[in-house]
Amino acid sequence: MPGSMRGEYMQKTSNDQFNSFINKVISTIPYRFGEAREFISLSFGMMKYLTSAKISNLLIREYERLRRAHTPRGFPFHALIDVVNTCNLECPYCPTGRRQNSGRSDRLIDIECIHTFLNRFGKYLVAVDLFNWGEPLMHPRIVDIIRIFHEKCIFKQISSNLNIRNTNVLESICDAGLDNLIISISGTTQEIYQRYHRKGNLRLVLDNLKYIVNYKKQMKHNNPVIELKYLIFKHNSHQIADARDLAKEIGVDIFRARYAGGAEEEIIQINEEKKKLLYPDTGKSCCQLWRTVVLNSDGGIAPCCFLYFKEDDFADMSSIGNATPNQRYAEARMMFDKSAAGDLAPELQHPCLKCIFVHRQQHLKEYLATNPHAKQGHRSGGP
Repeated sequence: MPGSMRGEYMQKTSNDQFNSFINKVISTIPYRFGEAREFISLSFGMMKYLTSAKISNLLIREYERLRRAHTPRGFPFHALIDVVNTCNLECPYCPTGRRQNSGRSDRLIDIECIHTFLNRFGKYLVAVDLFNWGEPLMHPRIVDIIRIFHEKCIFKQISSNLNIRNTNVLESICDAGLDNLIISISGTTQEIYQRYHRKGNLRLVLDNLKYIVNYKKQMKHNNPVIELKYLIFKHNSHQIADARDLAKEIGVDIFRARYAGGAEEEIIQINEEKKKLLYPDTGKSCCQLWRTVVLNSDGGIAPCCFLYFKEDDFADMSSIGNATPNQRYAEARMMFDKSAAGDLAPELQHPCLKCIFVHRQQHLKEYLATNPHAKQGHRSGGP
């Protein structure tokens, strides 16, 4: 990257007064309240990218969600883009980590596909997650992808295992305007960490984290906001306090401990009341069907972050319309509309019929019991 262009991106990040304000607000919250820090970081971070067109579209889309519109007006305002569908680790409860066949070939997303996607949705997008099933920092042009969205004034975040040996990439994602960087770990010692993050090197992750924190200070960058996320299993719950201390010592902005999914013998069961406090949307209807659009690495379009298999795609970039109006979308939204439940085909085959949110809809209880294709399961290929 030419020095003048690099300097331009550095200036956009380091001189952003709003970013400085966000960091100051976060710093006033006690470190143990990671959820509050994350909420403020994300909500304020997105505010700086809002335009009148985005606000208008967001309000229209939310109104259509509340009325359970089958073919809503407006456009999705949140996107997930799986920039690469492979990973360098072998986490056992992740279908990519288990090398489970998704029906897609291993591939990097094409930059032209991203441009096409932005031509259709970019004007109204508030935020984009540049990750889903793969390790995004494995894409050789991940910095270019961040810049593309930065130029479009869209909030962007990445979640990574940070098992890479390339400090140039670490510097460049900071310079390119990345807003939020989430790093997941599952232990504070290599022995515990590698039980889930198989083939991972904890020391490498921590060294990379320290490098980014120091680089931000050196360059006087406020972004990206760095979050260390600790995945809780039965085998590592005793190291939560140590992980929090480690995060504070390194100097990350946010620390969160989250209960992880997986095999029954490894996950920690929590009662329904605690689940509602930890995960406010639990038991409610799906929001992603109205808010989100997912772009897979091969150009496949899905409505939510859980759909893993190619056969469960709702469309692809060559066929999808501007506002995602197709039969699969309409049928999925009908499942959350009490007045439309009777219009569902008796033996409808649909990926959303496996979803836990659909199975929590009381008005569908009889329908789900009689449809042979409506068995709750794992669309994501999970254990």
